[in-house]
Amino acid sequence: MKKIVVLGGGYAGVLTAKKLAKKFKKDKNVEITLIDKQAYHTMLTELHEVAAGRVDEESIRMDLKNIFAGRNVNVVIDEIKNVDFDKKVLTSENTEYAYDYLVMATGCKPTFFGIPGSEHAHQLWSYTDAVNLKHHILNMFREASLTSDKEKRKELLTFVTVGAGFTGVEMAGELGEWKEELCRSFHISEDEVSLYIVDFAPKVLPMYPDKLIKKAEKHLVKLGNQMVMNSAVSEIKADSVVLNKGEKVINTRTVIWAAGIEGSDIVDTIEVEKAGRGRIVTNAQLQSQDHEDVYVVGDNIFFIPEGEERPVPQMVENAEHSAPVVAHNIFVDIKGGEHKAYKPTFHGSMVCIGGRYGVAQVGMPGMWLNFSGFMAMLSKHFINIIYFIQVLGFNKIWSYIMHEFFHVKNNRSFVGGLLSNSSPVFWKFPLRIFVGFMWMQQGLTKLPKIVHDFNNVFLLPQPPKADAVGAASGAVSDVVGAVSGAVTEVV
Repeated sequence: MKKIVVLGGGYAGVLTAKKLAKKFKKDKNVEITLIDKQAYHTMLTELHEVAAGRVDEESIRMDLKNIFAGRNVNVVIDEIKNVDFDKKVLTSENTEYAYDYLVMATGCKPTFFGIPGSEHAHQLWSYTDAVNLKHHILNMFREASLTSDKEKRKELLTFVTVGAGFTGVEMAGELGEWKEELCRSFHISEDEVSLYIVDFAPKVLPMYPDKLIKKAEKHLVKLGNQMVMNSAVSEIKADSVVLNKGEKVINTRTVIWAAGIEGSDIVDTIEVEKAGRGRIVTNAQLQSQDHEDVYVVGDNIFFIPEGEERPVPQMVENAEHSAPVVAHNIFVDIKGGEHKAYKPTFHGSMVCIGGRYGVAQVGMPGMWLNFSGFMAMLSKHFINIIYFIQVLGFNKIWSYIMHEFFHVKNNRSFVGGLLSNSSPVFWKFPLRIFVGFMWMQQGLTKLPKIVHDFNNVFLLPQPPKADAVGAASGAVSDVVGAVSGAVTEVV
């Protein structure tokens, strides 16, 4: 009996376990086990939606046992404390798990770079983080509504997001949208609320082209965010955040940390070659450099593909690409065959700035397309749906659509409130689609006629042309006929 253990139930772990289950579907001599300390898989890319009250808390998590129902995968809820590579054993507080092949899919955790006061910051890296942050923000507004002390009120209503990458920008955008609803609910003027984005970099989303960066910054400012760039956090206190060694101090009770990640706790403790803030160095087959029976997927990978200068990025698409390669190579180890090398091609990324706007760069190296607004949001939702097809099938897709479009509150969706079941104008959405389609169809039909004769652009046909003599003759004939009729009646 060959034992395969997948450690971690994130994007990479779930996908790898499903690929393995498919390959060994009819093989009873292979046992696949997925171990995670949580009983559910969390959509980490959607944490900001829960933290800012756009979607229900349950919408971003999926029960691991439901994901693997009917598949040859044992789901174990436990926290692994140590890995003994010589004995091929994983150890938790009370249990040991033997393995023949181990897949490291433990992901990452936030890093504070040694900045003092990190315990006062709110992280956004787990389901629990998102729920706690949501309740904290609500409490800040609640406390502010109950105090008349201007300084305290200002402190409570100031929110600082540290980090202008994907997570920071998405959280700041959601908070900017949620602010309007919160102010209305707690009877607070929007002018009293202050939102800041702080980053050491000179601009937000530095991995994007300047055109998209400017659009992102413009929308963030429109939502009420103040951009504090080229600024490093020196210290975080219970009631303030210190920037640039005291040059600037922002009084606040809320600091949201989204400024960097490093290897998970278990990766810190194990003896393998690591690089790049706790990532495991692998060969082209995604095996650990130190142990051929240990494979690495997702954010844990430190591997520089041939012809590239940088290691593969820590993003969901890396998890999607690495999972089938590792599953194939483990299958080859057991059944025989040829290993595959990891040669990923990444197709871009999408960032939503609130529920109504986003920016995206999609395509392939050397052929990138930049989108903003509706098309960017459409691409993000489309990618999420593709992921759900791989993980949990139609039920999760339906749930996602309901949460993102039909149950959304205060029009916080890129289609506004047209699909919301709480909106009285639900029927307008299909009507507008139909009218728009008919208008376009009629326009395309008439276009060749307009090109041939521009007068055809008018809706009403022009009256037929008539010469002056013919018109006068017709008028005289009408008068003579009328007089003759009158004389006949008199006689």
